[in-house]
Amino acid sequence: MEVNLKSIAIGKIKNYSKNDKEFESAYKKDIFLDSAKIDFDGFIDDFQADKRYHGGADKAIHIGSNTHLLKNPDFDKLFIGCNIIVERLDEKDICVGDIYKIGEVQIQVTQPRHPCWKIGAIFNKEINRYIVKNHATGWYVKVLKEGTINISDKIVLEKRVSNLTIYDLSSFLKNKPNDKRIINEILESEFIAQSYKKDFLKALDKK
Repeated sequence: MEVNLKSIAIGKIKNYSKNDKEFESAYKKDIFLDSAKIDFDGFIDDFQADKRYHGGADKAIHIGSNTHLLKNPDFDKLFIGCNIIVERLDEKDICVGDIYKIGEVQIQVTQPRHPCWKIGAIFNKEINRYIVKNHATGWYVKVLKEGTINISDKIVLEKRVSNLTIYDLSSFLKNKPNDKRIINEILESEFIAQSYKKDFLKALDKK
């Protein structure tokens, strides 16, 4: 499996105001690049406003699908909020634990992004509803090998270690899986981010 990259981008922290509430966010990845260097923390010169929830080894890079942009031509083109946009593949095609190569860089999928209120505040409620309803979360990856990527590179699947898709993992935060084997696989998998496991356990406790 290999597909083209649609865009490579980084973002700076910006100030926003919504209903008299001020906040910071680097959600909009609006500095587009033809080539970028990546280390174990992600893109050089990319920023995260709240590192409690974004960034870190398991959330080094956020990747999303061009299919959501094509389905919603009237939405702001930055609504996915990703460092990398890929063609064709979406959350139903990407499995947690997948290892991919892009140029010199090797990455591993760790979890879906968990949508927060800032998306609706930056854009609008319609965009936030679309992301939540369709689990258009994109997916976080950790960096296994540092290097440089170019917009002409392809994202190439090197290894698949699980059949749990990003769509599945996002869905499980609302609807508990009935199969205990799936629950155990999630909690015991070394390649699934700890932050997701914490959210998953909270979701299980609510049932």
